[in-house]
Formats: sequence, structure tokens, C-alpha cells
Amino acid sequence: MMGLVWIGMLWATTGALYAQGLSNASLTGKYLLRQVFTVSNGSGVIGEARSLSATATFDGLGGFSLIGQQAAGTSALTPLSGSGTYSLGASGILTLTNPLRTGTTMNGRFADAALLASSTETGAGVFDMLVAVPAHTSALAATLNGNWRVAGVDFRNGNPALTRAAFFSLTATDGNFATAQITGQAANLGTRPVTQQVSGATYTMTADGSGTANFPLAGGFTANQQLVSGGKTLYLSRDGNFFLMGSTEAGGHDFLIGMMPVAGTASNASWKDLYWSAGIKLDSGRMNAHAGSGNATGSGALFMSRRVRGLDGVTDFTGINRYTVQADGTGRVELNSLAIGAGGNSFLSSGVALADSNNYELVFGVRAPPVATGTGVFLHPYGAVNAASFAPAGNPVSPGAFITLFGSNLAASTVTASSLPFPTVLAGVQVLVNNRPAPVYLVAAGQISFLIPNATETTGNATIVVVGNGTRSNEIQAPVSRTSPGVFSVPPAGFGPGAILKTNFTLVSAANPARRGETVQVFLTGLGAAAPAVPDGAAAGANPLSLVTAAVNVYVGGESAQVTFKGLSPGLAGLYQLNIVIPPTAPSGANVPLGIETPDAFHDQVDIAITP
Repeated sequence: MMGLVWIGMLWATTGALYAQGLSNASLTGKYLLRQVFTVSNGSGVIGEARSLSATATFDGLGGFSLIGQQAAGTSALTPLSGSGTYSLGASGILTLTNPLRTGTTMNGRFADAALLASSTETGAGVFDMLVAVPAHTSALAATLNGNWRVAGVDFRNGNPALTRAAFFSLTATDGNFATAQITGQAANLGTRPVTQQVSGATYTMTADGSGTANFPLAGGFTANQQLVSGGKTLYLSRDGNFFLMGSTEAGGHDFLIGMMPVAGTASNASWKDLYWSAGIKLDSGRMNAHAGSGNATGSGALFMSRRVRGLDGVTDFTGINRYTVQADGTGRVELNSLAIGAGGNSFLSSGVALADSNNYELVFGVRAPPVATGTGVFLHPYGAVNAASFAPAGNPVSPGAFITLFGSNLAASTVTASSLPFPTVLAGVQVLVNNRPAPVYLVAAGQISFLIPNATETTGNATIVVVGNGTRSNEIQAPVSRTSPGVFSVPPAGFGPGAILKTNFTLVSAANPARRGETVQVFLTGLGAAAPAVPDGAAAGANPLSLVTAAVNVYVGGESAQVTFKGLSPGLAGLYQLNIVIPPTAPSGANVPLGIETPDAFHDQVDIAITP
């Protein structure tokens, strides 16, 4: 091998500990949920819009019942009841029946505070977002009093021309909301941010945390002109940190989420650790929705892994978003508005921008639930990551990809494979993927680096188990896709300068930049199947070369680069190589973004130094 080094990221979480991971039994009891649902064609026309406010009861065994009210198109609310199934894996990955689309399944994530989901696996053109919070069990706990950060979107009447987004503060006191300055933007109001004053808003609350709210129209405004108006269902989470609101009026397909703000003086360090997220947006006439995760570093960088349903299909997106948190807990994440919740346990991101914007977006995230360190051979349920990108839990693996596992008591000592092909048992340690032995490169007490077997099925989830000297670990799961690209970086951190060589085998760096028109070699993992196929863990051949079968596009500073070679790096095991020509129009600089696109994924975490 090339002396590649892997490092891990540790996540500190708060809340109830789940021994050895999650299961169906972790999801039980009464939940309050809100869902918005749209169907859009390739031209951005919304052909169907629905929304739902409901109570769902989970039985802890994989089944749930539901009763609530739905709105469809411009019609008034009608009752909706039914039942469905769910499956919760050890890694927090949740699948459940879609309440608004019979026979389809939602892709979700589970946390103590909320469960989040989107129909990323449903057919083309379906875009939705669901959030459910545990209901209260005590009337004394069901109070809304306090200050809130609120973000929301509204696909009013299912008409893109009436879509709006809002991002604002709200103060609740004993059934009344104080006069609010609501900032947002609406497609029919010129897309520029506007601020509207809304007075006289009220709310009610019952013992289980459900209630109602009403935002009266300001003088001279119609419902199409006011950013937030009319009657709403209101659901307060059991921990008192979140509320969900949704319209009860005909044609109202909004989703408002309120969050208790972070206390004291906030900073970038207030947003740290692993979070689950879900979101929906309409951007310049194009819908998309996602379910995924983000690892916030506390230093202004968010590692994202999102399965995104767009008009062109499903893409697993990995990337770095830069963020800034101000003293009051609000800020920016890239171009979106951002707010951090109480204890840093949640976040809201809104498409409401500082200037003109056609982006109407709502993203909600909650801290992933903590997992107790297991006894014996223990795999951390969130600890299966791409060995190059360190994309957070929930990011897919793919056949032939290098993966790093984190846990405890995984091996008695640190041992690296000394010959090729990599063995399937190294120092008494074996990794099984769907019960297939995997080639193992490195074992240590806290981590293992191995290759996903080439025969691994590329749908659903893979089950991963470590067997150490006869002792079997707990099982963890990871989604599987045909490709899951990750570019190695130098130093190995998942971002920053990519592992890129010139043709003279010198490392591209700020001191040794690539030139426009020059050919460079990019080293990565996760490009999937190659032909001719190479046996698991064996070195790739040079004659013939083993070429990647998937289409691969490379972008340098947003400019398309010519790919002259895409395949397994000759003489090495499990390492992919792209030879690309730096575009003549590529921007120059020490940190020019490098993006990798396949039919399944888009990876954008490393950069390259370029000089004219």
C-alpha cells in the first residue's frame, strides 16, 4: 500500500444510553407528527401537494397505528387513519410506511428527541419531509412558555408561485405569542427577504403536548401575502425543546418547527458532534428532499452525508459545509440561515437568505442518540465510515470500498497486512459483511480497516460483524450503493488537500501546484465495480488495466475536467485512481474544490492547488 493512514472521529452525545445500539424496541409509545408531501415533474410543476398532522403509536415490535387529519391540494382537512410497519436498525437507520403514500417506504433516522424521515426511496418526483416527537405524559410538562427560534416552508395551494419560507423568533406566554417580527421570502413577493409584523397570535395546549395556534392577518394583508398566517396544529415535544406546527386551512401545506435556543453565549463550538437531519426545498423551480446525517466539528465545518431525492433521481451527497455561529446562537451555514438549539442538541437551517434567493428550504437536525460502550468485541453503531472521506454514519458503502470500523476490544494488538492479497483473517480477527468474509488490511484495539467484498448486494443495508478469536461482536448496519466515492486527503482528515500526484509522482500542494492543462492522478475509494474484476483484496493488474464500469465526472473549481483514466491503481489493492486533465478554465488558488460525480453519488470534500 501507499502508506495511507486512517484516523477516526469521536462523537460525544447526551441522553439515554442505548446498549449495543438501537432496535425496534427503542421506538415505542405515542408520537405527534407533521408531514408535508409534494409530487413534482421535471419542469418543477407541483402536480400534487398534501400535508398531515397526526398521532402515531409505535408498538416497539415493528408496527404503528395512526390517526389524524390530512389536507390535499386546495381542499379542506379530512380525517386520516391507518397503520404501518417500521424497522429500526442498530445504527439508528429507520424505515417506515409512508402515511401519505400507500405501499411506499420512508428513509429515516431515530433519536431520543425526534424521528426524521423522507421518501428518498420512493419513485421519481416524490418529495416529502416527516418529523415526529414523543408526546407528553404529564399535563404539567405541556407548556409552551419561553423564547423560540422558528423556521418553516409553505407550499401553499401546491403552487410554486406561492411558495414561501420564514426564519424568526417567537415568544410564548400563557396562551399568547408576543408581537413577532417574521422575516422570510415568498415567490410572489419578489424573492427578496422581507420582515412582517404579526400581532395577536394565540395558542392552546393540552396534556399530551398537542394544541392549536392562530396567526391573524395583519391589516391590509391576504393569506397569500403574509408569510405566516391562519390556524395551525401545534405539537410540543416531550422534552419541551421543540414544537411542530402545520396549517389547518384549505390549501395550507406548511411546516413550521420551533426550537428552544441555545443558552448563554454561543460560538462555533456550540455545534458539535453527530446529528441526524431531514429537509425539503424548492430551489429555482426544482424540488428535492433528503434524509441523512452531519458531523459538526465545532470549528466551523460540517461533514455531511445526505441521501437526496432530486428530479433526476437519488444521489448520495457527501461534502463539507462551512458555518458560523454568532453569540445569540444564530448564524449561517453556507448561504442558509442557521440556528442552534438548547444544549447544542438540535439545529434549524432555512433557505431565507441575506439577499435575493429562489431557495425555499427547511432542514431540521437532532443529535444522534448516545450508545453505551459494549463489553467484549464491540462495534460502535455509528462507526462504519468511508476510509477516505470519513463521511458520517448513514453514508453508503459499496463493493470494493475501503471502510474503517471503530469500536473497542476489536484486536489484541495493532497489525497490518504484510502481503497481497489481504487476508480474510488477520491476527485472529475477521470481518463479515452479510456473512461474507472481507479482506482485512489493518486491525487494532479501536479500529479495523477492510474492503467491502465485491459480491455485496448493492441495495438495502449491509450487516457488518467482527469476529475476534472466536468472539462475535454486535451487528451494525450500513446502506449499500453501487458507488460511494471518497478522495483521500493529505493529511488524512477527510477534507483539505487531496491525495493527488503529478505524473512525476510528486504530491500536489500549495508549494507544488498543478498547472492548467496538466495531468494529475487522484487517489480515492468507493468507485464500485471494475472490469476485468479483481479478486477480493488482490492487487490490480497493469495488463490489462482494471477499469471502473460506472460513469465518473470530475469537476475542478466547478469546471468539468477530462478523465483520461478511471480504474483500480495497478499493483495495489482496493485503491482507485483517476487521471484527470486540469481544465484550462479552472480557477487558480491554493484551495480549489475538487468534486467527484458518479450515477449514485457526488463527493465534494477535498481541494487542489492550481496555478495558471
